[in-house]
Amino acid sequence: MTDYLRQIGLALLILACTAGAAFAQAPPARLEYARDLAALGKQAAARGAPIMLVFTRPGCPYCARAKKDHLEPLGASPEYGAKVILREIEATSDVLPLRDFDGTLTTHRNFARNRNVRTVPTVIVVDARGKPLADPIVGLNGPDFYSLYLEQAIDAARVQLGARER
Repeated sequence: MTDYLRQIGLALLILACTAGAAFAQAPPARLEYARDLAALGKQAAARGAPIMLVFTRPGCPYCARAKKDHLEPLGASPEYGAKVILREIEATSDVLPLRDFDGTLTTHRNFARNRNVRTVPTVIVVDARGKPLADPIVGLNGPDFYSLYLEQAIDAARVQLGARER
């Protein structure tokens, strides 16, 4: 009986290690850059979901940590994928084109400037027309609670959207 339990324990350990290795090798789900917010707004309206805009800058260690530890896992989560549409805005890029919610062409930098985004990472949750639905999350203060702040912003936005539909 003891040998049988050891064999089962060993088999479970091997299975856990194999699963862990497979998970560790899986590429992280990258955030998708925003390209057409007008079309995204239509998609959000049809789904009844808010849009989470994540303003970042290349080379920003806080942005990289927020993305790797919190935002990319959120974007990969089926639960939150149904609740919110997530897009990245590179706040310093004059190269990345963007169609704004009103259909005008701009760049990521100009869009961030028009939203008064001065610090990255900044997360803003908006409705289908680009109107803010929750307080912005500025910086990576309290990284231990960052996921909670994101969840609270999503929940607050969904409450706002629900109140508007009534």
